[in-house]
Amino acid sequence: MKSISPISETVARDKESWTVVGRRILAFYGCSETVSEIGRCIDCWKKNRRVPEGEMIDGLGFLLGDLVIAQHGGMWVWVVDEFGQTPAVQRSQIGWITYVLDAVSKRLRDDSVAEKEIPSVVDTYAQMG
Repeated sequence: MKSISPISETVARDKESWTVVGRRILAFYGCSETVSEIGRCIDCWKKNRRVPEGEMIDGLGFLLGDLVIAQHGGMWVWVVDEFGQTPAVQRSQIGWITYVLDAVSKRLRDDSVAEKEIPSVVDTYAQMG
């Protein structure tokens, strides 16, 4: 069974801290604060892993989620299911959920070109109701 609820105030504060970290990571790799540049930053990290992976996931993941919500609407939610619990973005109360931290994590660990992949994740979110 899946439970979806708005993020708590504690998670919201943590999210704000992580978005500051995300902006620092983008600056470190010479990237700007856009969806495709978050992908480019991930690609840069694959060549120069000077930032810890966990910071990349949380910093860029929360930053990506905020960009998605700013561009396409929605809200941060907390999802609990049989696999665990995690923050995600949801387009509407009954709409599409995107696990942005997982999207960043996957692209850090695979051979994809994240600069192309990350915008496709956002495009899918934008097209779903």
